[in-house]
Amino acid sequence: MRPVQLFLTWLSSLRRAVWLSIVSEIRRRRQRVEVQRNRASLVSAAVRVLAERPEASMAEIASAAGVTRQTAYVHFGTREALLAAVRDELSSRAFAVLEAAAPEAGTATEALGRFLDAAGTLLAEQAAFGHAGSAPEADMSRHLPVEQRLEDLFRRGRNSGEFTADLEIGWLVAAVIALGHAADHQIRIGRMDARDAARQFRSSVMSLCGAKDPDRSL
Repeated sequence: MRPVQLFLTWLSSLRRAVWLSIVSEIRRRRQRVEVQRNRASLVSAAVRVLAERPEASMAEIASAAGVTRQTAYVHFGTREALLAAVRDELSSRAFAVLEAAAPEAGTATEALGRFLDAAGTLLAEQAAFGHAGSAPEADMSRHLPVEQRLEDLFRRGRNSGEFTADLEIGWLVAAVIALGHAADHQIRIGRMDARDAARQFRSSVMSLCGAKDPDRSL
């Protein structure tokens, strides 16, 4: 075979190899996108379905997500793993809502009021899932971003003289988290509706901080 023919053969093989590599990468990317889309669909469906039927099965959630039961198990393995993903999603949503309340703007009391109002809007959604099957370590890690925001807010309120200096900031943060869980529990066991629980939660936190609530309409 002549050198020119050898070169053309090599070039053709190279082009084929490059083309196959490109096609393979496109397929891998499509698979990754499909995996991410399916996972997101399953979590989104779980949030909707479990809010109405907390005992819904993987098959029901998969059907709502438009995928098969087998696909749901491929992505999450167990129902508990899907519930953990749901809690992570709700925690992300909660932090986004609380961030949107702009806790660093205005006076510390006004910021705390917005923060608590935003938290109140989340109670009904969060209450549908409870804490069953959730490891304490996981709950602690989910709370960290909110705890940091609260620490900053309480420190600002203390420095401005709006909040009490009688209680340590760490204690105030822990108490607010505990009160949030208490409100959540009251909703889940049917002793309060979400609106009443949100009102009690806000009033309790304001009193705990020694703040004068600017909004008495709740």
